[in-house]
Amino acid sequence: MLVVLGIRADFYELCLGYPELADALQHRHMVLGPLTTAELREAVTGPAKAVGLELEPGLAELIVREVSADGPRGSHDAGALPLLSHALLATWQRRKAGRLTLAGYRAAGGIQGAVAATAERAWSSLDSEARTAARLLLLRLVRLGEDTQATRRRGTRHQLARESTDPGKTEESLETLVRARLVTLDAETVEITHEALLHAWPRLRDWIDEDRNDHLVRQRLEEDGRSWEGSNRDSSLLYRGSRLEQAHTWAKTAGGTYLTRSAVEFLAASMRLRRRTVWLRRGAVSALVALAVLAAGTAVVAWQQRDDAVFEQVVTEADRFQNTDPSLSAQLALVAHDLRPHDEGARNRLLSMVNAPLATPLHGHTGAVYLTSFSPNGRLLATASYDRTVRLWDVKDRSRPKPLGKPLTGHTSWVSSAVFSPDGLTLASAGDDGTIRLWDVRDPRHPRPLGAPLSRHDGTIYLLAFSPDGRTLAAATEGRVVRLWDMGRPGRPKAIGALTGATAAVRSVAFSPDGRTLAAGGDDASIRLWNMADPRRPKRIGKALTGHKDLIHSVAFSPDGRTLASGSADNTIRLWDVGDPRRAEPLGSPLTGHIGPIWSVSFSPDGSMLAAASQDSTASLWNVSDPAYPSQVGEPLAGSSGEMYALGFSPDGRTLATGSGDNTVRLWSIPTSDMVGRMGVFRPDGRVLATAGRDEKVRLWNVEDPNRPVPLGKPFAPGKGSVRELTFAPDGHTLAMMTGGRQVRLWNVTDPTRPVPYKPPLPLRTRFAGALAFTPDGRMMATAYSDNTIQLWNVSDPSHVRRLGKPLTGHGGYVNSLVFSPDGRTLASGSADNTIRLWKVTDPRHATPRGRPVTGHLGPINALVFTPDGHTLASGGDDNTVRLWDVTDPGKVTRLRPPLTGHTDAIVSLTFSQDGRTLASGGNDNAVRLWDVTVPSKATSIGQSLSPNAKTGNFLSFSPHSRMLGVSSGADTVRLWSLDVDEAVRRICSMTRGVLTPEKWDEYLSRLSYAPPCGR
Repeated sequence: MLVVLGIRADFYELCLGYPELADALQHRHMVLGPLTTAELREAVTGPAKAVGLELEPGLAELIVREVSADGPRGSHDAGALPLLSHALLATWQRRKAGRLTLAGYRAAGGIQGAVAATAERAWSSLDSEARTAARLLLLRLVRLGEDTQATRRRGTRHQLARESTDPGKTEESLETLVRARLVTLDAETVEITHEALLHAWPRLRDWIDEDRNDHLVRQRLEEDGRSWEGSNRDSSLLYRGSRLEQAHTWAKTAGGTYLTRSAVEFLAASMRLRRRTVWLRRGAVSALVALAVLAAGTAVVAWQQRDDAVFEQVVTEADRFQNTDPSLSAQLALVAHDLRPHDEGARNRLLSMVNAPLATPLHGHTGAVYLTSFSPNGRLLATASYDRTVRLWDVKDRSRPKPLGKPLTGHTSWVSSAVFSPDGLTLASAGDDGTIRLWDVRDPRHPRPLGAPLSRHDGTIYLLAFSPDGRTLAAATEGRVVRLWDMGRPGRPKAIGALTGATAAVRSVAFSPDGRTLAAGGDDASIRLWNMADPRRPKRIGKALTGHKDLIHSVAFSPDGRTLASGSADNTIRLWDVGDPRRAEPLGSPLTGHIGPIWSVSFSPDGSMLAAASQDSTASLWNVSDPAYPSQVGEPLAGSSGEMYALGFSPDGRTLATGSGDNTVRLWSIPTSDMVGRMGVFRPDGRVLATAGRDEKVRLWNVEDPNRPVPLGKPFAPGKGSVRELTFAPDGHTLAMMTGGRQVRLWNVTDPTRPVPYKPPLPLRTRFAGALAFTPDGRMMATAYSDNTIQLWNVSDPSHVRRLGKPLTGHGGYVNSLVFSPDGRTLASGSADNTIRLWKVTDPRHATPRGRPVTGHLGPINALVFTPDGHTLASGGDDNTVRLWDVTDPGKVTRLRPPLTGHTDAIVSLTFSQDGRTLASGGNDNAVRLWDVTVPSKATSIGQSLSPNAKTGNFLSFSPHSRMLGVSSGADTVRLWSLDVDEAVRRICSMTRGVLTPEKWDEYLSRLSYAPPCGR
């Protein structure tokens, strides 16, 4: 008998430990390299020809190119072959008349996308309990090594079911995964079909990569649990000491949901053994006393223990979903707050949610939701679905949306589009059956069909769009044309022609706001523009816009018509300048970050924000106030368990409706307090905020209503280069800005709608330094130079600024921060030389050092701030710590307490509340921490760190007269952040009502009776 073994290169070394295999490998082995291009092409075309299938021209070349894209000299990666097999199967399932098509291959997702798409579909078909079981099951079939990549491990069906906490759901999820060819079942053996799935399916890859160390702990715990079970529960195998502590700490964080039954019991037995050991060590007298106390207070202790356990469970669940499903996390945080209203950690969790995009789910569809569209008055929402229906929803009260009437039926296949006419009286729907249906929705509870369905036999209709005047309807079709209809009489529409020129299916279409231009994009990865001044005689405008590397799913015009956005299957968003459509050109680089195709793009009604929905189950928000400098706002919207296909803004811009592959529509609250800028500063009265943006311009905002900042006047450029620092004079009439042009410029902002520059600018010997500060009386200003010195200026007359004395010397590194004491007698400077220096400035022409440099930080100092009473100085630096100093006597500075720790990256901003009792610190770890400094020598952290749901920057400031923080929130966004817990509760309830269903309550809070925190 001849035995042939196939051995992967990375397992070669393991085989050498067996003499028989080592001999075979040395003398009788054959190295199989990757297929050549010709062999790969034959592997694609040969089987198809053998069964009589034809390949569309160009398909084989595209497949070979994608498979070979990452290999040396055109070779392919070994892991690509099973992905190729999956992609070909998915393409075959989409064949047309015995032909494998390019469109079918692209629809399958190509090499990388096919298996991911199949996996996501299988995942989305499961209910929440089965998804939990599926995640457990898949992670059980993965083996992690300390220093090696994740690999498959084999299990048995009986073992997986026996170890599961829910055998029924485990069996259900296993059957689904087997049907999708993601898991292979051989008699009793179960294993993941191919290790390529570990890398090609983003969701599984994220599970594995979330915390490798935690997975290793889990893996060891489960293996040790099996050994314990197999040895008749031998107590000598139970965990003790540090190993038990590590496992117990991890299990508390992860929750029992993600452990096998044997592991849970093994850990519980280990904990019981530890408790018994502790008790046995107690002396007889202590035992008697303890028993007496226990007898008196058993009920109280038991109740307290249960209360602690339940609270910890709720908090753990809230934290677990903070990034993946913030709406559910917010509801769980509310439950924790209700259990312990005075717990600072629970309070801070709620505050963290103030600016998180939260969603109210709408259930009813039984298939994926492909389009969401608001009526012009914002009171209705139409949704189109794979379940062949269109649904109407009453969304007047966004916190309590309701379905209206019965679903609209009639389409014989999935519905891709449902859009309102500009007057809101007509709804048009279309889909895979190639027809357009019109509905009279004047009475939305009882819509009625208008006329017969419209069809020109162009195949699937992917999208519909009304012209702004409502007289023309455009349809993007599989037949490579945009079909036009005259809607002058909605009951009797007339076909008026078609826009041709596309070389593949057209998937997206949009009218410009003035109706004069139409954009269409599709499978040929290009966008074509048309002049629609006369819809009966449309004219092509210029050449097609190219740049995307794959099909285009969506196009959208900005409200001013000057910018076009496009979303593509190449996972990117592109912006185009179409101010003059004849000379349209790309704006900057593509917007990236998604790991799946972009299905939909949409501008907010005011044009300041762009939203994009992706196959990766998230939507991203982008600040496009200046389209030349777009920046992502906050973290992606998450919570969907399927591809996010659709999104659309409400007319007031406060709500974003999304549709997903999990059959759910979600209404997201969109932050309305965002302003353009990298940094900012409050005017001393707190009514105006100044921000400086990446576009080198300064903007002034009225923030009296912090939920709706209003721009004051037009943005202005204070000088050459970006603004590095800006600050108001104490009277609020002067704004000082340090620019990259090595100047400080002073502007008169007495009327913030009409800023006027003072001349001339102050030239600085600075290139990198960016510190700037006014004295409390506003008569003096300090600036930093690049030669590590500080210059004082007389600014009592801003139009005639004068130097005061020579530069102050002493620092051995750049001066990063300057701040005057509240009495104006002392200047504090923080430097990259790791020191703080205090200067006596009562005679500014002859300023002198006060005492020795203050040391203690282990890295550069980035931020300084005095308490309002001037007795304490806070400092933050690159050593990730905040330090407090007693400066009552500036000549003898003393450290008040050990450093305040908790940040995991450099501290870049500090601010005190007006009463001086609270200190806020912002770090490059994207977190804000609050500290109780009522007694500075006993300062303590207030709860856990707060996340402003975005990337924090170097601006963090308490508003002078309110419980409001101004925070840098992204690459070019400043956000106002309320610290009012009651407001946070109101907002969470208004936007997430209905999220914590009885089913989810039973899943995550089974130890509590159902009592949703916002009512039923």
